[in-house]
Amino acid sequence: MSRKNNESIGPVSPEIAQVINDGQRLIAYIARNGGAELSADVTQIIVDAKYKLIREEWSAEVETVFLLNYDKLAKIVYPVTIESVNAVIPVLTGKSSKPTKAAYAVSWYRRYTLLALLLLLITQIYYLFGKELSGNLHYIFEQRENIQIQLDKEVVPKEDDAPLSIQLARLNQQLDANYKLLMHWNKLWSFGGTFSGSMPTYFQTKYEMQKKAIYRDRVINQSLLDNLELNRSLHQARMVFFENVLSANSVLKVLQGYILPLMYGLLGAFIFVLRSLLKEIKAITYTFSCEIRYRLRLTLGALGGMIIGWFLKPEEATALASLSPMALAFLMGYNVDVLFALMDKIIDSLKQAIDKPGENKGTSGQTKA
Repeated sequence: MSRKNNESIGPVSPEIAQVINDGQRLIAYIARNGGAELSADVTQIIVDAKYKLIREEWSAEVETVFLLNYDKLAKIVYPVTIESVNAVIPVLTGKSSKPTKAAYAVSWYRRYTLLALLLLLITQIYYLFGKELSGNLHYIFEQRENIQIQLDKEVVPKEDDAPLSIQLARLNQQLDANYKLLMHWNKLWSFGGTFSGSMPTYFQTKYEMQKKAIYRDRVINQSLLDNLELNRSLHQARMVFFENVLSANSVLKVLQGYILPLMYGLLGAFIFVLRSLLKEIKAITYTFSCEIRYRLRLTLGALGGMIIGWFLKPEEATALASLSPMALAFLMGYNVDVLFALMDKIIDSLKQAIDKPGENKGTSGQTKA
């Protein structure tokens, strides 16, 4: 090691060497960006540090002056930091540059935002299709039963019966078509499973006993046997019909109350993250801590959307009645801070309401004393 001005030159630690390189990068960023004004003295000391290190003229006094001026440089460039610069601006190494952490983050969130949107659209379409089929089945079934009652009341056929019969036949066709589509709809969530027409033990035994009674006089009661088999088939068909309808209604409630609000909240959180990521990359303030915050934001956004599905019903009249629960779930996922601030406010009000009776009781006791 050489000596200069009677100062010993010692080896430079890797941390100091890295800080020197970071200082050069910050100086280059400020000069290129033009958003902050450099100090001539600070710039001179930061630039000289690199050459003093090369010429092995580094000393304790030089290091102290350099660190003090690096601190000034960090304050000049704030809120931009060396970490954010490295995360957003690529390091030029020859003709090509390695993608930055910010580029990876943009690619990841953009890809999964589109995936979340696609899954949401598929689930929403599936839900609307099932809801329409279920509503049609309820309406057609009621209309069919009403027409059947009207036809059964007529003892002697009249001319007016023909239109009712035609309506009944048309309703039966519509019922069969909607029911067939609903069974296919149920197969999707049940992964191809179907409902069996097996009857409870009581009804199975009842039909068997009636069948044995008819078989004792089979020739005379052949029509009774046919009617019994027809009634049995109708019983089984109606059981399968109501099983499909009840299960479809249950799945629709789960989709409306849990799955869809969660997905809308997640989509809102993804959009919030993309907008925040765009702002931070533009301002060169994106760091690894932002990534942690974004991942947590996705979880909170999904939970916020599901909370809306728990507590808010479509028929409830509120100040936000013009917005659907799904739109509110999306808004809460986008700005989940509003939801948790509201929850904190409710909890604080409950605490105050609980504490007040005790305070009043203590005050009245002191007054009596």
